[in-house]
Parts: sequence; structure tokens; C-alpha cells
Amino acid sequence: MMLVKVWDKEIKGNLYTVGDIHGCYNLLMTRLNEIGFDFDNDLLVAVGDLVDRGTQNQECVNLIDQPWFTSVKGNHEDLTIMGLVNPSYYQCHIQNGGEWFYELEYTTQQDIVKKLKSLPIALEVSHNGKKFGFVHGHIEQNDWNDFKAELNNFDQAQYIINRKRFPTEIAMWGRERLDLDNKQYTHVTGVDAVIMGHTVTQKPCKRDNCYYIDTGAVHWGTLTILNLENI
Repeated sequence: MMLVKVWDKEIKGNLYTVGDIHGCYNLLMTRLNEIGFDFDNDLLVAVGDLVDRGTQNQECVNLIDQPWFTSVKGNHEDLTIMGLVNPSYYQCHIQNGGEWFYELEYTTQQDIVKKLKSLPIALEVSHNGKKFGFVHGHIEQNDWNDFKAELNNFDQAQYIINRKRFPTEIAMWGRERLDLDNKQYTHVTGVDAVIMGHTVTQKPCKRDNCYYIDTGAVHWGTLTILNLENI
């Protein structure tokens, strides 16, 4: 499993980010055309949850093959990967829009799992003098470099012994930072902005330099795409 990826390809055009797509492929393509997205030069970074609940899940998985697209791993990618091997994940997946996956042929399931496993938990992209961090659900640390270091170096055995949640699980499933009453979270140093999804909000919202952009595409057809030149 890739945990942290640093983007190392040239971005000739603009850098965009998109909230949780959840199988809404046609909606995504419509929005990209509306904003004049340049498929030859721009890069679109998704914050995870490409699949489930919507109807065009395989089309959304295949976005991973496109040179203009990349994503981090969300909790619904985690459910898809683990659902074939862990009964509790399977039950959770079925209850949260994952039925489509278990109706597929086994070889197709394996192809999808392979693609989803290729996604990192966290992504760092530098563009036009700014550094952007992407993670699906939560960043526990107030320092981007500390966050990356823990993801890359944590000892699973020690976390199990101490009954602590894995940092990978927190990153994909957590949402504590969005609680404005929780004062332990402040500006995240070492990065200009952190972009997240996972928690549905009526419109994009911000805490310090953390942006939340899951605006319920699969629920209300409101898919947020931000040009990161503008934040």
C-alpha cells in the first residue's frame, strides 16, 4: 500500500481539486466541461470516495488510468479493497452503497482492487510556488511533515498493543478537525493548504488552512471543483 505520494510530474496548466465523486461520472464530466478544464494540460486531484452510492462506479475507477487525474484513497476505497476478505468490512460496504461491487465477476473485482490499492493515503502537490496536501478524512497533526512521517513510519504492532487507531484509518475515516469546538487543531504548518472530503457540507468550508469540499454530489448533484490558484 502506498501511504504518501509526492507528485513529481510537471503540471503545465492549472491544478484543480474535486470533492467526493461517489460514482457520479457524468456529473463530473459535465462540471469539467463547464469550467473549461484542459484535459491536455490541467491536473485534477480527487479527495477520495470515487465509488459507491452512485451508478457509474466502474467509470470512476477507470479515471485512475487518465493522465489528467489522480486521487487519494477514501474510506469507500478502503471498504472496496477490504470487503472481499473481511466480513465486517463487507457488511459495512453493503450497507453504504457498495452492492454494485459484489455483482461483478471476480476478475473484474480484482482489477478494481488493484487500481484502488495504487492510490496513496496522502498526496503532496507543489504548483506555482505553493504546496498542497490532500487526504480524504482527517489530519491529526498540526504539521504536514509530522503527518507524513507518522503515516510512513508507524509500527502496527505497537498500535495494536496500545489499542490505538492506525494513522491510515484516521486519515481515511476520521473527521475530528471539522469540529470547531475542538481547540487542539490549528493551522497546519509545512503546507499552504490541506484539502479534504469525507464529511458532507452544504458548501465548501474552511478551518484555518484546511478546506472541506464534499458537498454531496451523489445526494444533491452539487459536485465541488476548486481551482487551487484561487485559494
